[in-house]
Amino acid sequence: MNSLAKLRAVVQAPLRLPSPLSRHRRVPDRHAVYGDLVLTAVSGPGPAVHTAAVLGPEPPERVLAHAARFFADAEYAVLIESDTAQPMEQALQARGWHLDEEEPALALSPLPRPLPTAAPPGLTIAPVTTAAQFAQYLALSENLWVPSLEAALDPQVGLLVGYLDAEPVAVARFTCFGEVAEILGVLTRPSHRRRGFGAALTWAAVAAAAQRGCSAVTLTASASGYPLYCRLSFVPICSYRTYVPAAPTDRR
Repeated sequence: MNSLAKLRAVVQAPLRLPSPLSRHRRVPDRHAVYGDLVLTAVSGPGPAVHTAAVLGPEPPERVLAHAARFFADAEYAVLIESDTAQPMEQALQARGWHLDEEEPALALSPLPRPLPTAAPPGLTIAPVTTAAQFAQYLALSENLWVPSLEAALDPQVGLLVGYLDAEPVAVARFTCFGEVAEILGVLTRPSHRRRGFGAALTWAAVAAAAQRGCSAVTLTASASGYPLYCRLSFVPICSYRTYVPAAPTDRR
């Protein structure tokens, strides 16, 4: 496997593997893999999200047939790796589906040694281990994906809160998929941005994931976060485009 293929495997790991959060949901996730097609149904608590991820040149009719059986009558989105799944993208556009979101996927592999550990003056970063910390994390992140403190304490999950003078000002979380960690939800209060807090929370998440046996990290970036992650030596690998139908009748 060449280096690009290895990095693609890193960014695809959170899509191809079941989430450890599934065992903490009221209704466990459903997950199925057919070659480069990954079907995932996530339900309560939190938002219901059904996704067909097309990570390679899968025949569009095969994708839609598998998705129709898997999701039955439920609405779903189609996530496409833009570099390798153009036929699927063209088929969706022809059926009236429209682009809802596009995010670059980046990887950090191997991890730098030693990992950066310096934090901006006054910033203290702590893992979420108590109900009070979990409440602070939820209030700042507005996150619905981690359903409980029990889920936050899962060995494959980590939530972090950054404090300035005991005030929560930044958060991040990560999930381990084997040796790959996915970092999500790095967020800083608007009043405290541009102070290096996002970078500090990102490195803290990388370090915590490394302590749990992860040797590579991936994330998807917003437009504002992309330059930061490139400065932190994350490497852009591909873009994920998410398509949704204009109306249920358009999905055929």
